[in-house]
Amino acid sequence: MISTVAKSASKRDVARGKIKSAAAKLFARYGIDAVTIRDIAEASGQRNGGSVNYYFGSKDELVVEILNDVARLNEERRARDLEALEASGKPITVREILRLLTGTQGLDTVELHRLFTMLQIYRRDLMHTEIPGRWDTAFQRCVDHLRRELPEHPPKVLQQRLYFLVPFLWTFLATREGGEDRAEFWKSFWADPSTLESLLDAAEGLLVQPASAATMAALAQVADAAAE
Repeated sequence: MISTVAKSASKRDVARGKIKSAAAKLFARYGIDAVTIRDIAEASGQRNGGSVNYYFGSKDELVVEILNDVARLNEERRARDLEALEASGKPITVREILRLLTGTQGLDTVELHRLFTMLQIYRRDLMHTEIPGRWDTAFQRCVDHLRRELPEHPPKVLQQRLYFLVPFLWTFLATREGGEDRAEFWKSFWADPSTLESLLDAAEGLLVQPASAATMAALAQVADAAAE
C-alpha cells in the first residue's frame, strides 16, 4: 500500500513539473517579465495563482530552477557530444566545436534555445551566478579546444569573441521554432539546409578573424594604463 506521505510527495512533484513546464513554454514565447504568476497557474491547470508561490516560493525562484534545469540539459548534451567527438579520432576543428555548441541535432532543442535566449536577455545576472562552476564543465572543455585551435588570439580577445558568440548563435537558433503561427519567412529560411551551414560560417568567421590593428592598439592602451 502506498503511504499518504508518498502520495502527497508524488502529487507535489507532478504539480511542480506541470508548473515548470508551463512556465518554461510561456517564458520562451513571451519573455520572462511579460508572464505573470496567474498566467503560469492557468497554463499549468492550477486552481489559483498562489500555487506558484506555494510550490516555488516566488516567480524569481521558479526562474532560477528553470534556468538550472536548462543549463543541466545543455551540460549533459555537450558532455555527451564532446566525449563522442574526442573518441571518434576526427580532427577537432573550430567548425566541429561550433557544431557541437549549437546542439543542432534537430528541432527538439529549439524550445531550449529560445528559452535560454530569453533567460540571457531578462536574467543575464543569473547566467553569471548559477552556471559557472556547476553547469559549464563541458563548455569550458570546448573553450580549451578553441584556444588550441586559435593560438594567435590574445586571451582577452578570445574571451571577448566567445561572449559575442553565444548570444549570436542561440538567438538565431531560437528562430527555428515550429508551429503554424511562425512567420512564413522563418519557415522557408530554416527549411533550406544551407542556412545552418551559413550560420556556422558566420560564427566561425567571428572566431577566426584576426584581431585588427585598432583592437591590438586598444589592448595595449589598457595594458599601459594598468601598468602606470
